[in-house]
Amino acid sequence: MRYRGIIERNAALAQYLGVKLDVPGDDLRTVIGRAGRELPSRMRSEARYLVMAETMAGHPKLRHLVDRTRLKNADRALRRHVRGRDPAKARTDRLLGQIAGLVLGLLIFFAVLVWFLAWRGVIGPGG
Repeated sequence: MRYRGIIERNAALAQYLGVKLDVPGDDLRTVIGRAGRELPSRMRSEARYLVMAETMAGHPKLRHLVDRTRLKNADRALRRHVRGRDPAKARTDRLLGQIAGLVLGLLIFFAVLVWFLAWRGVIGPGG
């Protein structure tokens, strides 16, 4: 596979992953770095191989070390992993999770506040 072909494949994959994982980035290295836990470690290692292969393919003496079969399989695995994702649903789920955490924190705060005020005798049956 030519160096140009690897660059084009990685750029197309970066754009696809960026849309599906809802992360910004121009190249595959940036998208994978920003995806974080959205990609399991196996998928991150496949993506890192694609980035490394792009670098190696640009070097004349290392070009022959690039495994074309692994390139193709890594690309397929990453695309298959994110195929069914809906970025809008993921954003909504993230927002709802943050709101739920905030509400839980407020509930705990007010429960502790009521307990403290009752303990100090400010509120309660005798207060």
